[in-house]
Amino acid sequence: MQINEIKEKKQKIIERFGPWTAGSIHLADQIDTFDEPHWDARLRRFVQIAADLAGKPLEKLRVLDLACLEGQYGIEFALHGADVLAIEGREANLEKVHFAKEVLSLDHLELALNDVRNLDEERHGRFDVVLCLGILYHLDAPDVMDFVERISKVCGQISIIDTHISLSDEASYTWKGKTYWGRYGKEHDTDATSEEKLAALWNSLDNPKAFLFTRASLCNLLRHVGFTSVYECLNPYEYHNPNWPLAAEGDRHVVWRDRITLVAIKGRSQPLLSSPITDASPEIDRPERPEYIV
Repeated sequence: MQINEIKEKKQKIIERFGPWTAGSIHLADQIDTFDEPHWDARLRRFVQIAADLAGKPLEKLRVLDLACLEGQYGIEFALHGADVLAIEGREANLEKVHFAKEVLSLDHLELALNDVRNLDEERHGRFDVVLCLGILYHLDAPDVMDFVERISKVCGQISIIDTHISLSDEASYTWKGKTYWGRYGKEHDTDATSEEKLAALWNSLDNPKAFLFTRASLCNLLRHVGFTSVYECLNPYEYHNPNWPLAAEGDRHVVWRDRITLVAIKGRSQPLLSSPITDASPEIDRPERPEYIV
């Protein structure tokens, strides 16, 4: 595609669906989706996790990008040669992904306009890598629990989960006999119309509130739905999101991050041979407040 044609098509996309709001994707010489390109440290983090843990080259992977927004992460994996399915619930976002796919000639990138809550193993198959980036904290209970279970069913190896978490256990929800803690956050006004909800590109598709898990409850849920181990990524360091102050101590601030990147592994539970008593003991849930456990 010629430079002028890319510019013209980009402008038509903007006129119909608005400017890009998320990933700054390089399309051609001196042309990006953003007029002023910007960086995203998460891009390096997610690709490196997959490259380090998948056990095979990126071009051999089948990748699922859930609620892909404008598609940067799925596009990045497709540029590396991976077979990618990107699912997005808003036409405005997906049309921008279609445009980038065409410009970059990404035959390995498949796009689907759908609600990620409809994720289904029989329909979509299984994937080496599932990207669940910036979506969990937009879903309400019990949908968010059902969604994580659906992720487990389609995940053949690793799921990368980047999400805000709750720093307090002020609310709870019981799902399939297990209680999960966190807090509720607002997504839309209760009287918002369907059109208004659809126009809020960075919010849920329809639910007016969302359930944010605590760190402990999210880790417990991942184990409950079938992941054998869960790890938090510390490097590559993700400096895209700031630290949020929780309390002031004079001229100092106590800070804690409310956004984390977890890597959930879908493996096979291993027997313990040197300690029969340990092997027979069930794995316990992670406590919400371990300092209170005696």
